[in-house]
Amino acid sequence: MTDTHCHLNDERFSGDLKETIKRAFEWGVKRIVVVGYDIKSSEKAVRISEEFNGLYATVGLHPYEAVNYGEGDLKFIEGFLKHPKVVAVGEIGLDYFRGPDDKNAQKGLFIQQIEIAKIYKKPVVLHVRDAFEDVFYIVKKHLDVNFVFHSFSFGEEEMKKILPFENLYVSFSGMITFVKDVEKAAKISPKDRTLVETDSPYLAPVPMRGKRNEPAFVKFVVEKLAKIWGISFEECEKITDENARGVMGFS
Repeated sequence: MTDTHCHLNDERFSGDLKETIKRAFEWGVKRIVVVGYDIKSSEKAVRISEEFNGLYATVGLHPYEAVNYGEGDLKFIEGFLKHPKVVAVGEIGLDYFRGPDDKNAQKGLFIQQIEIAKIYKKPVVLHVRDAFEDVFYIVKKHLDVNFVFHSFSFGEEEMKKILPFENLYVSFSGMITFVKDVEKAAKISPKDRTLVETDSPYLAPVPMRGKRNEPAFVKFVVEKLAKIWGISFEECEKITDENARGVMGFS
C-alpha cells in the first residue's frame, strides 16, 4: 500500500512519529508521501523523508499563502525539487472556502508553481476546495503535467470531466468511506489513474472516525475502494501501488 498524501509533519505526530511510521509498515504500507504546504512544512517533509526509508516528500505553497509569499519563497520551493526524495509539487491549487479573497492572487501562485513543476518534470498535487471549475480550466491548459486531485471530494459529474484527460489522476482519502457522492465517483474512477491516501491526521476513515488519522489507516481506504470496484483487496492494492509509482516516480 502507498499513502500518497499525509501530514506527518503536523505537530500532532511530534510525540510518536517513529512509532506511527513503524505501525504503518507493520500494517503493510510500503511508501508514505509527506506533503508540504508552505516553506516550514515543506522543509520538515523533506527532513522526515531523509530520516526514514520508504518515505518521500512534496513541497509547495498552498493557496492560503497567496497573499503572503515572496519571490524568494518560490525559489526556495524550486530548490527542494532537486532533492532525490521530493516526488511532487504540492499541495497547491485554489481554495475559495477559506483561502484569500483575492482569487487572482491564488491563481497566480498556482500557475507559477505549475510552471516550476513543468521545468523539473514533477507531478502536481492539487488542493481544490469550492473551486473545481477554475482548477479544471487551468489544468486543461497544461496537458504536459500530471495532476493529482488530492482527497477527491466531488461527485460523478466532476469525475466524468476528468476521465478523458490522461494526465489527471484522482486520490481517495477516508472520505470514500463516509461520503456517498465520493463513493459514487469512485465507482467510475479510472483504474489506471487512481491513488489512495489518508490526508492524516485529518479525515480518518470508517471504522476509525473520531481518532487521529495516520498512514496505517490507508488500509481501510483500499478495502473500501476494492469493494466499490468489485475486486480483491490484493488486486486493488497492486493497482493503486503501480499508479503511485507511475505518477510519482518512486525509486
